[in-house]
Amino acid sequence: MARAAPRNAVGPLLALAGFCMVATNLVRGSALGPFAGSWMLLYLSFALILLLVPDGRAASRRWSAVGWTTVAVVVVFNLLCALQWAVPSTTDATTIPALVLLVGFFGLLVACASAPILRFRRAEESDRTRLRWIFLAGISLPLTLLLCWTSYLLTGTADLVAFGLVLMYLAVPTGVAIAIVRPGLFDIDRATVATATATLLAVGILGVLSAVCAAVGVTLVQWSAVAEITVLATLTAAAAVLFPLLQRTLDRMLYPERGRAVAALRQLSDRIEQGAASPDAVEDALRRALRDPGLTVACRDVGGHRLRLLDGRAATPTAATAFVQLRGEEIGAIIPSPGRVKRPAAAVVRAAGPLIEAIRTDAAIAEARSEVEASRERLLRAGYEERRRLERDLHDGAQQRLVALGMRLRVLQRTPRTDASVDAALDAAVAELGTAVAELRRIAHGVRPSALDDGLGAALTDLTRLAPEVVELDVHASDLSDAVATTAYYVASEALANALRHSGASRIRITASEHDGTLRLRVDDDGRGGASLTPTGGLTGLADRVAALGGELAIDSRPGTGTTVEAMLPCAL
Repeated sequence: MARAAPRNAVGPLLALAGFCMVATNLVRGSALGPFAGSWMLLYLSFALILLLVPDGRAASRRWSAVGWTTVAVVVVFNLLCALQWAVPSTTDATTIPALVLLVGFFGLLVACASAPILRFRRAEESDRTRLRWIFLAGISLPLTLLLCWTSYLLTGTADLVAFGLVLMYLAVPTGVAIAIVRPGLFDIDRATVATATATLLAVGILGVLSAVCAAVGVTLVQWSAVAEITVLATLTAAAAVLFPLLQRTLDRMLYPERGRAVAALRQLSDRIEQGAASPDAVEDALRRALRDPGLTVACRDVGGHRLRLLDGRAATPTAATAFVQLRGEEIGAIIPSPGRVKRPAAAVVRAAGPLIEAIRTDAAIAEARSEVEASRERLLRAGYEERRRLERDLHDGAQQRLVALGMRLRVLQRTPRTDASVDAALDAAVAELGTAVAELRRIAHGVRPSALDDGLGAALTDLTRLAPEVVELDVHASDLSDAVATTAYYVASEALANALRHSGASRIRITASEHDGTLRLRVDDDGRGGASLTPTGGLTGLADRVAALGGELAIDSRPGTGTTVEAMLPCAL
């Protein structure tokens, strides 16, 4: 900590606390003598730390005076103890001043413990986060005194105070170090409120017990067992009833923004159910409730890969970002302004979870709708282009041949049969007619290969004739619907054509297998790779065809590693 905050006086005070612990224990190992008041040193360093955190300076001159007064009380009390040891005849004269100093010391310790609480109300957000740690750790100081008080009530001795000292010497250094070095380690608001509530209830219970003991004139250890059990059971029941009420009160006092935020989110949920608001309003609600105009809400997409703000921009989490989880899945985040160091409270994050999930769901539905509309548009465009291609092929090919053939036959009709050229012309017409029929078959094959009449395996076998020395085929699928078989054929045809034309592959493998009602078609090549889905490419059209049947098309084509095109098609159509 000295390296992290070299100018902060808290570091040396922590070292002094450790030295005082060692020195006091060494003294206690022998006769106390003039060091009878050395026990105060166990509390002095920590009391001063509570006055100086988090920046190493007292909040005001008055608090600085409290610190110096505490030091003076410790010094004077120890001098009186030394005087009583050196001059026993002064014991009677110094007893009352020593008691006054003792009571004053206890009061000063309580004041030091309350210093972080009072400073918290006027502190900036960064200091508030640090003070929460100090407040939680500082509660160990009055708890030690309460244990001492309890020990006297129960046993008539102060033996239980040792447990309080151990707690204090563990809690305070840990809390102070975290406050100065890593104040945003985790959310401690709930633990702070619960600890403070328990402490106040303990003070109340001990106060009641002390008043009762003073009224009856005997300590608790001198009571009968029945009386002890009755009183303790009554006080315990009262504490159980008062605990939630006091906890809510302290929560509103110490962390008012959390209550405001949770209430605002509940009101927004009610308005959404009534149709008067949309889930997108969660960001504005949190900004107003937490008084953070720069706060943003981000949602993670359904795939869990991207974290985006509500306006679509990529989100940049900060150290104070609170990630929102629902049913074990991270669905988004609440990102405070860059200057904030404290994460939103866990209760706020939980209350915002359903609203962020609603935004995420709406975004997924909108994206899916957009993809469906784009796919539909591409399918329609592909259909129009296919019809134009067929029209062009018919007009420029078979149609021209048939028109020319008709004209030639008309001429032959009017030519005398004695003309020797008639037979040759008829032979040419028959040949032309065969050519036209072949072109029509080729066009029909482009619409739906006739080989599919014998199944997908036969059609793929016919397809491998394009490059029999390169293409390997492995098909284990039968009884497929015409839609599935046709779609699978076109996926294989397009992938094979791309591999032969563009990849420079020396080996192409086509595999097709049916398992659990799904046809898996895979085309692998060892070419140069680099294929991708483009808005106007053939692979995009295939993806639309596959998606239209409820399937999925995946492409893995990293440069230099070849290309894999894989289609998963449900067979139950």
